[in-house]
Amino acid sequence: MFTGKNVKLSHYHEGDGDDFANWQWDENFINPLSDDVIHPFTAEDWEKIFRNSSRSDENVEFTVRKVDDDSLIGFVSLSNISIRNHSCELGIGFPREEDRSKGYGQETLSLILDYGFNNLNMHKIKLSVFPFNTGAVKAYTKAGFVKEGTSKNEVFYDGQWVDFDHYAIFQEDWLAGRR
Repeated sequence: MFTGKNVKLSHYHEGDGDDFANWQWDENFINPLSDDVIHPFTAEDWEKIFRNSSRSDENVEFTVRKVDDDSLIGFVSLSNISIRNHSCELGIGFPREEDRSKGYGQETLSLILDYGFNNLNMHKIKLSVFPFNTGAVKAYTKAGFVKEGTSKNEVFYDGQWVDFDHYAIFQEDWLAGRR
């Protein structure tokens, strides 16, 4: 369920917070990830994020690791889980440039969607992304996400107002695509 050909979804390991704390300084990673104030997290802050999610009914947080050597390469989460509405929001990130554009994101999306739809019985999984984050948009649409709308001039980013696009995938569409 949690293991693909190249990546696996895993729990927080001791020391992961140090890695995330160091990696957060790559602005190509952290800036497109947030639509609000970006502030530095300590290793303890990162650990707290994962520890709190492990006790939460509203958030699920996984580390993403390579299958062959168990090395940490990223994270993926389902947050704002609504049991009543069977919906949640997806977050994903690969902090190091050398781990991007290698298919890890696509495989991670497949694993987390399988978990969200088959284990959590979600009806809808949604996400928001900057339109200029073309690698992410390409991965999301390839995974089956469909653009639902745009919030115009929603975020002040790099000295200008930019749009925020909203995507979603429904359980029945995801299941149909897997047949």
